[in-house]
Amino acid sequence: MATTANQNLLLGKLRRAVSSSVTGYTTEFSMSNANGHQETGLSYFSISSCGSALGGYTYLWEQTTEGYYLDVANPGSLWKSKIGANNDHFTWGKSVADGILGAPTLAGYSASFAAAAISNANTGTGAEDPFAAGTNNKAVVLSCSYSDDKQADGFNDHATNYHTQVHKSITIVDSYGGSPSCLLEGTPIDMADGTSKNVEDLQIGDWVLSMNMPGQLDEDVDDWRKCTFPNDKTEEFTQHSASVQDINFDFAYNYWNINEGQELITGEHEMLYRPSPVLFPNNQVWGWQVAPNMNVGGTLMDKNGNEVEITSLVSILDKDDGFEVVQVDVEPLDVYFGKTFLVHNKGSDSNPF
Repeated sequence: MATTANQNLLLGKLRRAVSSSVTGYTTEFSMSNANGHQETGLSYFSISSCGSALGGYTYLWEQTTEGYYLDVANPGSLWKSKIGANNDHFTWGKSVADGILGAPTLAGYSASFAAAAISNANTGTGAEDPFAAGTNNKAVVLSCSYSDDKQADGFNDHATNYHTQVHKSITIVDSYGGSPSCLLEGTPIDMADGTSKNVEDLQIGDWVLSMNMPGQLDEDVDDWRKCTFPNDKTEEFTQHSASVQDINFDFAYNYWNINEGQELITGEHEMLYRPSPVLFPNNQVWGWQVAPNMNVGGTLMDKNGNEVEITSLVSILDKDDGFEVVQVDVEPLDVYFGKTFLVHNKGSDSNPF
């Protein structure tokens, strides 16, 4: 039975969808052939829509790779494995031809794009900071269309946006000297299994120690920076784990040394913080804050949920050579531990910083 009104039920078209590179659709074919002679149904291979835009991050940092995907709706249980995983059904494209964005690495309905380095040779002549991050950002439009074996009259031709280019506008970010949310190279990171790795040695797929925080807002959905936690609510926090999804390498001209080496972190990186009770007696809640806005006497949280007072907070600057830094993105929880304290992820889909 069709899953959507007006769906074409020709078995020949299903053969072309699951096999690809088949000319015509008059050859004998059965439902059992479509799923390796196992019980199956036409609805298993159906979708209702290709979505109106590609999924994935809006911001792609130079010299990094991000994945994008066709956001299909109501896929049958076999659509992804039998149709969606086949490159022959998808046409991926990009609006630039200047080498800043490489050819995609294809995985059917998803693809990953790698951004090259953006040249800063002519950046900001006469400006206060000749290497300001974001000066040479590049706008790019990605596209993808789905049609069974590139045919307009395919098995899923009933689906919205079938055989139609679906787009996503992204920005390749010039991060030179301005990569946000970073830890200095050499920072040890606690892993979920109790071991430790330097941040630059982390691999995508590694599981790091994280914290389950009831009430924390998801960075891809809400403005998580507005989230606060009363003192008594932190008792509900429990150790958890999170998977490393992305790792970016860059450098920064400035970082902050907290408590004589307990944390070495850039000034854009939010940490779980409670203000000084002396300076802010009426604002004793936990929230997300960056080091430049913290005060000695404030409190940070370590991996055991202990409150650690900030006794020293020193800005370190090197305008000539800068410092090697590493940015990490973890999911599904958006938090992990730096050398000592609980920190937040990199920027969200709508804001690279």
